Amino acid sequence: MRPSEEQPKVRRRHIGPFLVAASLIGLLLIAFILSLAEHKLPELAFTLTLYLFTTTLAVFVIERMVAWRERRRWNAAKDWLHMILLETIDDLLKELLPAAVPREGIETEEELTVYQVTGERIHFGEIVAYSPLQLLVRPGEKDLQSHIFWYASELGPQQYAELAKAALSEARGRVRDMLASSGQLLEVDITAMVMSFDQAIAAAIRHLDSAANLRNEKLEDASHRDSEASTTQGTREADNELTFVSSIIVESVVDSAIKPKGWLEDEMLNWEGQSSLRRLRA
Repeated sequence: MRPSEEQPKVRRRHIGPFLVAASLIGLLLIAFILSLAEHKLPELAFTLTLYLFTTTLAVFVIERMVAWRERRRWNAAKDWLHMILLETIDDLLKELLPAAVPREGIETEEELTVYQVTGERIHFGEIVAYSPLQLLVRPGEKDLQSHIFWYASELGPQQYAELAKAALSEARGRVRDMLASSGQLLEVDITAMVMSFDQAIAAAIRHLDSAANLRNEKLEDASHRDSEASTTQGTREADNELTFVSSIIVESVVDSAIKPKGWLEDEMLNWEGQSSLRRLRA
């Protein structure tokens, strides 16, 4: 469309409010002139004040009350969405992280707890709907990466990478299904956090695929060598590299999950008496 054709449309779009305002001003002037001629200015002032009051009441009070009642109707659904998101994040952390690891430098069987389920917090009758997970080692700390590295080494580098990819794919599918079906009910803040979390999961899956492919290529190169010792050494190095890279990738996902997890926990568990789920808190 040419600029010359756009300008008349823009002008016609903006001329509507001016016509309405001009019509109202004209009607008010006519009413003022007639009231002045019939000496009924007090009645006109009273009538205008009454109309102004009722309009203000309808727009700013009744409309807001209706909007508030409409929001209350969706509180239960929003609480369910919050719980589904929080449960999805916690289920992912349970898959990616060990519950406990051996203490370094201690020969006893004493273990260091990485996360724990903090108890039955939300009930529906006798059924436990959700038990929140408390992460005791924070992302960004060196210990968390070392714990993931130990866990991946115990499971096996390739097995852990496959387990992590499966858990990440499942979590991403649940998050995307929820956003597609009911995302409009969520607040702007948590929606942005969840979308950032989804992007972090997608990036982690790509990086895990690349790391696994690189390991396989190194194993193929090692298999073509003449010496069995060099082949074993190459396999060990490829496995160690995959374990190290997987620990870094998983730690980044855990870090991206902490912010929405904290927001959801504050929203669902720390504000008593504000929603149906919070009233059912044990």
